[in-house]
Amino acid sequence: MNTQERHLVTGLLVLMLLLWAGFVWHRDPSFPGSFTGGMLGIVAAVFMFVPFFYLVIKRIKSLKKWVARRVPMPKLLLWHVYAGIIGPILGLLHSAHRFDSTVGIALIILMFIVVISGFVGRYLLGHISSGIRTKTALRNDLYQEFQQASAALCDQAQCDYVTRLSNTHPSLLPAMSLAGWQQRPTGDNPAQNIPRLVDTLSDIDYSIAMHDIIKRWFKRWLKFHIVISCTLYALLIFHIVAEIYFGLRWL
Repeated sequence: MNTQERHLVTGLLVLMLLLWAGFVWHRDPSFPGSFTGGMLGIVAAVFMFVPFFYLVIKRIKSLKKWVARRVPMPKLLLWHVYAGIIGPILGLLHSAHRFDSTVGIALIILMFIVVISGFVGRYLLGHISSGIRTKTALRNDLYQEFQQASAALCDQAQCDYVTRLSNTHPSLLPAMSLAGWQQRPTGDNPAQNIPRLVDTLSDIDYSIAMHDIIKRWFKRWLKFHIVISCTLYALLIFHIVAEIYFGLRWL
């Protein structure tokens, strides 16, 4: 998702929040059962089931391979995002802020949880993946510079400074040993940037480690998002069946 698409989705999310807050000023108990309200509800349900199809396609390998030959998965993901937020917006319009039934209230709450968790997860996960790639590339460049600077000291024999620095940054001890770095540089020695490189590499290593921890937590978030989405679909199907069973008022 590029910046323009992210801004558009953010705008739709804000619109959904504003529409929900509209119950303070507007309520129309008769609209959901009217012809216009019913049509709006049907369109909302269609949009809300689009993300479900993406969920199924992504997890069935044979189906995914067949679909991917015709439609790129990133495009399907984009449809998943847009449909996943447009559907709840239309659902809110369909409700006309008639929050007087347990099923209706539960649907609204679940829609908000699914949309907000999906938006936050998608945005942060993309940001985290991009950050990891950038920091990994930066770390590789700095490590090469560190090895080059360390090679200039490979013939030195004093180890006190190495011991103190490696105790401060133990993660770099193997790298310093392999590079032959053994003495604190003095004067105009080309290796005088080693302390700065060690500090920077240690900071980047810590940041990458934290990114990995956050990424593991987001795998748990994905499971939560899927479970909540399936609960929403079950309740939505129940709502549709109940409306058909008890009769559509506009027929």
